Amino acid sequence: MLVDYHVHALGHKDREHTLENLIQYLESARERNLTEIGFADHDRYLPDLDFSLYSKLQELFPDIKIRVGLEIDYFPDKISEIKKIRNSFDFDYCIGSVHYIGDWMFDADRYKDEFNNWDIDLLYEKYLSLVVATAQTGFFPLIGHFDLIKIFGHRPKKSLEATFYPALKAIEKTGVVLELNTNGWYKPVGELYPSPELIQLMFECNIPISLSSDAHHPDQPGRDVDKALAIAKKAGYRRIATFEKGKVNFVHV
Repeated sequence: MLVDYHVHALGHKDREHTLENLIQYLESARERNLTEIGFADHDRYLPDLDFSLYSKLQELFPDIKIRVGLEIDYFPDKISEIKKIRNSFDFDYCIGSVHYIGDWMFDADRYKDEFNNWDIDLLYEKYLSLVVATAQTGFFPLIGHFDLIKIFGHRPKKSLEATFYPALKAIEKTGVVLELNTNGWYKPVGELYPSPELIQLMFECNIPISLSSDAHHPDQPGRDVDKALAIAKKAGYRRIATFEKGKVNFVHV
């Protein structure tokens, strides 16, 4: 079973939210044998979304279950705003993601020189504390691109276990799902989010997973999720999470 819960119909707002546009995404999903697809545009584009389109789309593609989500940026000082956004629609799920440390959008190429101003281990510690805090809000059943901080190839000096184990144990207590995000293979780091070694550690920490492409273009839904699933199964995973009407379900793979 192949799913993709991280699909951006608006990309970075370089296209409009129309039925014609959405159909292109579903055609790619069908070609890649997806059984479920979840649209989760960035929360900053919420006013541009027409949620009525998804029921029409479902009628056109009855063979693929369509879920409606939203990717929301976590900021520790904006909890009330995040809650309001989270409750603005009856989402099947929402993705909680950390793209900012303070006002630094660390995954943007134009700001990557800021990495030079950090001790890399302290940076990882700061980033992971924000990811844990995102999980602990209770707003998000799914956390996006767990090790996004590596996007430009900056690696911690500490061991993988020393860096990530405390965060994983804290996340385990929340029960949230971490996605395997294939977009990392197409970023400067050239590696799945999370890395195969980290996926192994996640399995040992009883962290549930799902599959995502982080598609920002109609030809990307489902891209390489089969490869990500194979890596997960090698690590020991035998089920993945699915999302519907605010509930998390698990299916065997």
